[in-house]
Amino acid sequence: MARKQQVIFPILFAVTILLMIGCANQLSPPGGEKDIIPPKILESFPENGTTNFDKDFIELTFSEYVTKRTVNDAFFISPILESTPEFSWTNKSVEITFKEKLKENTTYSIVIGTEITDVNNNNKMTEPFILTFSTGSKIDSGNISGKVYADKVDEIMIFAYKKNVDSLNIYKNKPDYVSQVNKTGEYKINGLGNGEYELFAVKDEFKNLVYDKGEDQIGFASGSVVIQDSANKVYDVNFFMTKEDTLPPNILSATMTDKNHIVVEFSEPIDSSKMSADNFSIVDSTQNKTFNVKNYFKGNVNKSEYVLCINDSLNDENNIYLSAHDIFDLNKNKILSQSINFTPSNKVDTNYIKITQLVTDLAKNTIDYHQPKFTINFSDGFDTKILNTALVILDPDSNSIKFNFEKINDASVKIIPLNDLKPKTNYKVKINFKNITDLVGNKVDTIVTNKLTTINNLDFSGASGKVVTKKKNTKAVLKNLENKKMQIQKDVSKDGIFNFERLNPAKYLLWFYSDADSNNKYSFGNFDSLKYSEEFYFYPDTLNLRARWPVGDIEINY
Repeated sequence: MARKQQVIFPILFAVTILLMIGCANQLSPPGGEKDIIPPKILESFPENGTTNFDKDFIELTFSEYVTKRTVNDAFFISPILESTPEFSWTNKSVEITFKEKLKENTTYSIVIGTEITDVNNNNKMTEPFILTFSTGSKIDSGNISGKVYADKVDEIMIFAYKKNVDSLNIYKNKPDYVSQVNKTGEYKINGLGNGEYELFAVKDEFKNLVYDKGEDQIGFASGSVVIQDSANKVYDVNFFMTKEDTLPPNILSATMTDKNHIVVEFSEPIDSSKMSADNFSIVDSTQNKTFNVKNYFKGNVNKSEYVLCINDSLNDENNIYLSAHDIFDLNKNKILSQSINFTPSNKVDTNYIKITQLVTDLAKNTIDYHQPKFTINFSDGFDTKILNTALVILDPDSNSIKFNFEKINDASVKIIPLNDLKPKTNYKVKINFKNITDLVGNKVDTIVTNKLTTINNLDFSGASGKVVTKKKNTKAVLKNLENKKMQIQKDVSKDGIFNFERLNPAKYLLWFYSDADSNNKYSFGNFDSLKYSEEFYFYPDTLNLRARWPVGDIEINY
């Protein structure tokens, strides 16, 4: 018996070593060039376009070893099956077995999405793989294609539902057909029979093939799509992505940085145009006292934080709360009322007010001489009315420039000269801080000077052209690719003419939409209110607008 054990052990050891070598061969060799080649599918069974398919499985062969889990996540079949298929691997090939019988005389479309990564370097597939076959004698030839427009189009799915007004529920029901966009946002749904379809683009975060509002991004089509024998290919069903927000903002924290300042953090950016110090109060529940907030401002904090100013002393041994009411987010959702506990600080504020930023619409410290304006941000809140006497704008001859100002918050103002300035001229913005004090009286006796330079009219560019369309109330939009927050919109005239003047030199995307609801902004659509999106069209070329070289004669058929 002992002798047999001695023989068996070397054999098992040798087999183990061989298996380890075999597994190791799936990995990239050490050294050498980095693997940047994405995986792809080389073969499929059945072949694309097969009819009278009667098997209960398909087989796919990849160009290299891929991470098995990603294939499971990237597999989609239309029409949808109730049961998840089984995946069985042999080297670079996977056999996918269906647990339920495929329907007779039905066209199926299988999509293998771009989530699939290779073993060597996690390279993703660049294009979704689509396999179409039929269990009957013919393949439904209906086809819908289009493009999704979003900053990131990775893994965005297209959900297609056979239209049934009574049962359509994208929150609960999986789509009848699915597809996925490629790396440029383009998609195609094959194998559709005659009928009417509702389409949605969804960034399916939970991979559950339903729309989770507030978590998933969504794009709505501008109408339903009809497939029929005389028109079985429909193009340009396009989508803009948006994220629907139906939840009110929430106060996450309140932190006292010194005796007079509280930084309050919200769960999302707030509509500061509808907010003031009056929306807040401080409550000492121990002594049953309420203190007013005197100032509020944005400050140099993150986009969801604001700074509140008080001049009352708080007892750090008591229970102190920040109370807020009627606070709106950017989608008009509102906090009715919320309170949050915080710890008072005894740290003394000794900082005087200073300028933190002078902001113009152009490059640093340059402004347009036509309808000029700029913003000044300060480090603390104060009575901004003092700027009527503390601030002066001087031309090169020391002549004062008359201006108005708009209060943005208690530490930011927009300055608007009453008349146009001279082009290519240096101006001085002087602020006397002698009488500018914060709530506790900190101030500095100094005059701060900032220089502003107006630009030359020749520094601008432009874009113009004509739109041929039957759509009504068409808008033209330019999106600055170098400053994505900058979008400029113009009305298209009844004759189809659009004209953008005085543009900053940059690269732009040009697009158009039909403002059906006349609200002067693009409407994305809404499932709950059964509203489709507004129709839009993207000009295919990027506009490279250079100073002194406006682009004209752009022709659009929309």
